Amino acid sequence: MSSSKQPLEAEGKSRPSSPSPEVVPPAEDAEQDDFERDSVRRLRRRMRKIARAKGKPFPDSPPPLPSLTESHPLARELLDAGGEVIYKKISSWVVKHGCGTRVTKFDRDGIRPSEVEAMQFVSEHTTIPVPRVYDVGEKHLTMELIEGETIAKAWENTLSAEDRALVSRQLRDYISQLRAIKSPDGVICSFGGRPAIDTARFYPLEGGPFADEAAFNDFLLTGLAERSPNVPGIIRGQMREDHEIVLTHGDLHGINIIVRPGVGVAAIIDWELAGFYPEYVDLARLFSYADWTCGYYHELLNIFPQRYDAECVVEMARRSWFR
Repeated sequence: MSSSKQPLEAEGKSRPSSPSPEVVPPAEDAEQDDFERDSVRRLRRRMRKIARAKGKPFPDSPPPLPSLTESHPLARELLDAGGEVIYKKISSWVVKHGCGTRVTKFDRDGIRPSEVEAMQFVSEHTTIPVPRVYDVGEKHLTMELIEGETIAKAWENTLSAEDRALVSRQLRDYISQLRAIKSPDGVICSFGGRPAIDTARFYPLEGGPFADEAAFNDFLLTGLAERSPNVPGIIRGQMREDHEIVLTHGDLHGINIIVRPGVGVAAIIDWELAGFYPEYVDLARLFSYADWTCGYYHELLNIFPQRYDAECVVEMARRSWFR
């Protein structure tokens, strides 16, 4: 396989004694297509509103986005060799190799360096099962594939009561391990000292790094005064500035936790939003966009070692203004 960079294994990186390779959830095309259509509709409505406010015309049909093979020549090579697309969203895809043992993630906007660095760090400093990385380029990331189901799909359908209890214990331990790793100087940032990321908007907003939580809180309210001049002050008055700044996954939704009966958590994937954030962020992000039809989300308060009721309410209120 060609690559713009050398494989990581050749660099002599240390690996944990029992590495957990990448797991990619099976494709759920109908649900994913519905999500993409809804996302595009919301984006077009917002862009149309902005254009009209500026007195500018807005086209009825945007130009089509490049296909996977148009965006990534390597994808064409993999598909021609018997690979298949097993997951897709608006700007990224996952291709299962023809050999059946590896997958490559492609992203039109590029692979965040912090994603790979966070996986390497977590594999070396915790017992959390994370993807084993083979190769990384500007817009692709190749990892090993293992079988499993997302916790979102498996919680009600595949896992027994004993399995669910095991998964909850494991996740509580893994989250505790992350929270034990503090930001060395209290700075709030993506992994590797890069800008922090706020996911409340349709497209993530980047800013910082921030020296303290007060500056981070101001960043979280960026642009809100344009929607309502009074709301930012109301929300800002409820935001604490004294949380511990800890290592955070950033997106522990059910699609990013892979499980198997009798094993429990096989892997936690998708570390592109990882970084050092206030200790409540992982839980509050989950509550703000939870799928309450999945039992995993009802178990969150037992999985996380500490509750953040006020922070969750503030985060839900804040995000409601950006939707």
